[in-house]
Amino acid sequence: MKVHRGWPKQPGPGRALTLGVFDGVHRGHVRLLRRLRQRAQVLGVRAGVVTFDDHPHGTLAPSQRPPRLATPQQCLERFRCLGMDEVFLIRFDKGLAGTPAEAFVRRVLVRRLGVRHVVVGQDFVFGRGGRGGTALLRQLGRSLGFGVTVVPPLRRRGRVVSSSGLREQVAQGRMREAWQWLGWPYTLHGRVVRGEGRGRTLGLPTANLRSLHELVPPPGIYLTGLRLAGRLRMGLCYIGRRPTFHPWGPQTIEINIPGWSRSLYGRRLAIHFYHRLRGDRRFSDAAALLRQVAKDRRRARHFWTKWSKVIKM
Repeated sequence: MKVHRGWPKQPGPGRALTLGVFDGVHRGHVRLLRRLRQRAQVLGVRAGVVTFDDHPHGTLAPSQRPPRLATPQQCLERFRCLGMDEVFLIRFDKGLAGTPAEAFVRRVLVRRLGVRHVVVGQDFVFGRGGRGGTALLRQLGRSLGFGVTVVPPLRRRGRVVSSSGLREQVAQGRMREAWQWLGWPYTLHGRVVRGEGRGRTLGLPTANLRSLHELVPPPGIYLTGLRLAGRLRMGLCYIGRRPTFHPWGPQTIEINIPGWSRSLYGRRLAIHFYHRLRGDRRFSDAAALLRQVAKDRRRARHFWTKWSKVIKM
């Protein structure tokens, strides 16, 4: 898969394209991308994604810019796995935001990208002020010689699968629902840094993660998985301010990996979130905290055994 940083400088060969933010690359996006792949194969052209290096609100309304569900690297890997041939990473600047809808199609999609077919979602809008929609796109396609496929939204239990809905689920700690909507567990990437070492003194060693992500689940204890030494291992992730010891301390992300004793300092980890076991709370002392952790581990092992075949696919 070829990644282009910006628009091509020369007119390209025929392409089947989709356009959008694709934050998280969730199941709704996957259905659209598979449809794109099919159309590209029928037409004998490349399948390409036009997306942005940041959310458009970063330019249009910075105060309303939502936190990203995934890093750009995660999204690119999903595009690759779904068989995309090209990805165009575009900076959504004021010039692009101010381009009239028809001019965007003529100048960019047709002349620069040589579009043969466009696949978009039902709510797709484009051009200055978002004035262009699927009806205009179809009209322009008929006059300029490209096809248009509009993919209806994917629904789960009556709700449209969307990036905004996923942000809500993650922000509320509903990791199992987020997993179902994404098609893969919500994942935090980060580097292991030195903490206070308190967990080790309690016989509960943890790895402290400095997250690369903008959207971190709320405080609590989570059943997670991470790949170490060639296999997926169960982990218990704590997110919170450690109120038993530091009621007003900074928020930390700590991973306890049962059966793992080797140092992870400096390592980059990917933590997959499957289920929130409980919220954060303050305990009367360290002994009470350790008793609760023992209960958390038993619950985690129960879930891990129950879901092991799905988790390790």
